[in-house]
Amino acid sequence: MAEDEQEIIQHYFNLGYENEVIRQFLADYHALRMSLSTLKRRLRDFGLKRRGNAVNVDQLRDVIRNEIRGSGESQGYRAVWHSLRLVHQIHVPRHLVATILQEVDPVGVQQRRRRRLSRRRYVSYGPNFCWHVDGYDKLKPYGFPIHGAIDGYSRKILWLELTRSNNKPENVAKFYIECVAGNGGCPLLLRTDCGTENGVMAGMQCYFRQDGEDTFAGEKAHKYGSSPANQRIEAWWSHFRHGRAGWWIDFFKDMVSAGLLDIGNVMQMEALWFCFEAVLQNELDKVKQHWNTHRIRRSGHGTVPGVPDVLFYLPDRSSAVDCKWVLQSRKIDEMEQHLNVENNDDEANIYQEYFHYVMNHQGLQLPSSTEEAFNLFQQLKYLCRI
Repeated sequence: MAEDEQEIIQHYFNLGYENEVIRQFLADYHALRMSLSTLKRRLRDFGLKRRGNAVNVDQLRDVIRNEIRGSGESQGYRAVWHSLRLVHQIHVPRHLVATILQEVDPVGVQQRRRRRLSRRRYVSYGPNFCWHVDGYDKLKPYGFPIHGAIDGYSRKILWLELTRSNNKPENVAKFYIECVAGNGGCPLLLRTDCGTENGVMAGMQCYFRQDGEDTFAGEKAHKYGSSPANQRIEAWWSHFRHGRAGWWIDFFKDMVSAGLLDIGNVMQMEALWFCFEAVLQNELDKVKQHWNTHRIRRSGHGTVPGVPDVLFYLPDRSSAVDCKWVLQSRKIDEMEQHLNVENNDDEANIYQEYFHYVMNHQGLQLPSSTEEAFNLFQQLKYLCRI
């Protein structure tokens, strides 16, 4: 039995997928065909148990406490339960996680209870029918604009990227073309707000779809609209705000209130980016993976229940069709060649090079956590007299 086969099976198991879903992923994307009984035998051989593995309750309690620290404090028990499987490979009953969370964070449990909202119905024919794209500006005052996209049918987050500016057309187009290249095609329809930063991306989408003969071919392949009308991505930004971004907004706001950060000081803002950029992007990557592998419950708003990655990659399981407009690689390459994605902010580059020089001279290490990033920011302020 090949070692990589074990790694692949463990990967899908730790994402929380059902056995039949794992079996289909193995067949469709890894050319590994096996019966359900064989897969179950493999799982037993690898010691992978869904009913829970042996874990010390005190250790589990410590892990859960760590998960709800910092920006994770807004997570409910389902999200924490999924993180235990996804990040720590700990498989325990969900009711146990709920009990421990109630014990260690009773105030947070009460605060997360909220009323149901009335939503409009959303109609989509399958993955890659429509991509919803938008920028997130709540962290922009602190120098951290974010850009993201979501597939309308599966609700899979296609990209979630920290950028120097989400108002530059070349930056937005870069995220789009990288996603199209990785996906092997573009959606039938691309939806954005009316911002000028979407112009290059909109042109690419219409160019890719110029030979289509369907309702959304050519110039109709992109649709402008108001931000509230772009409901899929706007709804997700609301989830992101209450789940993770809110903690970061309060964190930077507290730094300003305490006099530790002056957002009018260019050097301090550059130091803030230098210290927190990688930590924040790592956080966004985790948020994206967590969302794409969690289960969305059934609702009455025209959405399909299920796991976003499964709905996107295995649409036949939900009786949907992949609407992807398949593209030849030469067309994608052509657009990439026309796209100038180089960072021309020479002043910003000089600041970043300077901070690297100071770190190397002082023997400092790049941060891997929020605490380390905060401490490094304080050190750079002192060393650089800013």
